[in-house]
Amino acid sequence: MTSLVILAAGLGSRFGGNKQLAEFGPLQLTLMEYNLINAANAGFKRVIFVIRPELESLLRQQVIGRLPAGVEFDFAWQSFDDLPQGCVIPKQRHKPLGTAHALWCCRQLITDSFAVINADDFYGKQAFALLLKQASATPKDYAMVAYQLANTLSDFGGVNRGLCKFDQHGYLTAIEECEQIKATAQAINGVLSTNKANITLSPVSLISMNCWLFNADIFLALEQALTELLNSIKNNKMAVNQECYLPAVVMQQIEQKNKRVKVLSTNDSWFGLTYPQDCEQVDEKVTALFAKK
Repeated sequence: MTSLVILAAGLGSRFGGNKQLAEFGPLQLTLMEYNLINAANAGFKRVIFVIRPELESLLRQQVIGRLPAGVEFDFAWQSFDDLPQGCVIPKQRHKPLGTAHALWCCRQLITDSFAVINADDFYGKQAFALLLKQASATPKDYAMVAYQLANTLSDFGGVNRGLCKFDQHGYLTAIEECEQIKATAQAINGVLSTNKANITLSPVSLISMNCWLFNADIFLALEQALTELLNSIKNNKMAVNQECYLPAVVMQQIEQKNKRVKVLSTNDSWFGLTYPQDCEQVDEKVTALFAKK
């Protein structure tokens, strides 16, 4: 496995623009470029950018000429023109179909195992080495890199996170959504999405941050999930702007016993871009990690 897929088609509505192209740190690079430096050092040799069609020229101007030496690239477009056979998009829908559709749109470029990350998140060094090692150990299984909760919190308010549950062998059994997670001097507290119960969380609770290892059979599962979603919307059984999320497809594969997903834990910090005020802090963190020696 040497391919890394970067999901970079997001609209950045809360951020106010194309946050995947915002530049930071001593090298004035995007977060996905800092990730690519770490990925290339770990052994990745190819990157596939999943983007909206209108972003390709910007990426070619801003990013492609700065790729690490020896890293090849491809583009895949996330577009309403690329849908499972027989599916249509309602005319009143303008919102993208979600991360499951974004990944499905690069299916023709991949035939082997591959890793997936978000464009606007920073994952640290260890994640890429863990994914490559796991791909060699159990090539038929999926995997995810999980982060300790305390290493993913924001100074700007509450965050929503997916709490990982796993069995005695370290395989994922559930991702439980928790909202408005905030740290105080006394504890880390949040609200479970399912029953709105207030809970206290351990700082070392493992969190899913959309850092995955898959093989090519994920694309059939994605196509089935997208077809079900679009048919449900067509038949007025689901809201017109409902999205199809990658973690939900993964969990369906686990529940149907089609796949096992190994949970790989890292001590590295994760950080990302949601709001404009995140920029200063992200710049400080990137500078600390990549300052010229």
